[in-house]
Amino acid sequence: MSSKSPIVVPVFISNLGCPHRCVFCDQSQFSEPIPPEDVPALVRNFIGFSRDVDFRKKLIAFYGGTFTGLEEPLLSSYLNVASSLVRQGIVDGLKASTRPDMVTPDILDLLVDAGFVELELGIQSMDDKVLAMSARGHSAADSLKACELVKKSGLSLGVQIMPGLPGEDRSSFVSTVDIIASIEPDAARIYPTVVMRGTALERMLLRGKYRPLDLEEAILRSLYAYSMFTANGTRVLRMGLPQSDKLDIVAGPYHPAFGFLVKSRAYRIMVEEMAGIYGEDIEVHVNPSDLPDLLGYRRSNMDYYKFTYKLDALVPRGNLVLDSTCLSIDDIIGRIL
Repeated sequence: MSSKSPIVVPVFISNLGCPHRCVFCDQSQFSEPIPPEDVPALVRNFIGFSRDVDFRKKLIAFYGGTFTGLEEPLLSSYLNVASSLVRQGIVDGLKASTRPDMVTPDILDLLVDAGFVELELGIQSMDDKVLAMSARGHSAADSLKACELVKKSGLSLGVQIMPGLPGEDRSSFVSTVDIIASIEPDAARIYPTVVMRGTALERMLLRGKYRPLDLEEAILRSLYAYSMFTANGTRVLRMGLPQSDKLDIVAGPYHPAFGFLVKSRAYRIMVEEMAGIYGEDIEVHVNPSDLPDLLGYRRSNMDYYKFTYKLDALVPRGNLVLDSTCLSIDDIIGRIL
């Protein structure tokens, strides 16, 4: 079962439990939260349309709000419904996302008892100046404490970061990534900051108080984070916002294939490294599964730098080989930023 990706049933609680309004958050784009009594039918229906159900782990994920910040009656209702589905064997576990300042030992005990296996923390930055300018309402110290508590509880630790928040420069971002990588979370999501219509961030943009990252810088910063996290054993679950008809983005580095752009940039840098060793007109060997990343978005890597390739199933995933030289993403971290 563990070799296949899990079936994750999203249950959106649409910003319930969150006491803050971060500058990047647009409340008008949230749909109505799914009430606890509707969760069982939603879960059964979602699993019913999934493939390979008997061979994949099945999880319920509470997204879109601060799950551990829910008022006690509502939190208990969600936990009772979800834990019942775990006991019945319909799902194998539960997960949620929350704020670092909404994590306590007592809350974690409740989650573990209910069948939780993972908790994601919206860390966003480890720079207190950036957090303050983004109206996050918590500090970097809160994030460190929350990570420690989650790991101590036995739950898998997930983290989320947002390159390009107000007040962040490259140095601040690198420091954020290095600190989080040293914590060795189990999973991470990288969401470059975009400007949503109707947000405080849009007003900052219009007043000239904020400038979003361009796509190039967002790719490079995300690649640095991706490389550092994976080097420390952290699985990067997503890079860039998923496509949605509800997104009303007015500025910022949004791209529907952002994660692909990031990974293909890694291969472009590896090709350049190989060319620096062997000269031009190189033929690199790549695992067939990695060919799309090597070629790049709309074959942009081949347009950028002329090379040929040979498919070789013996090449480890994530590597390029030429003669006796084998490069991986770990080898190019120092070339990214």
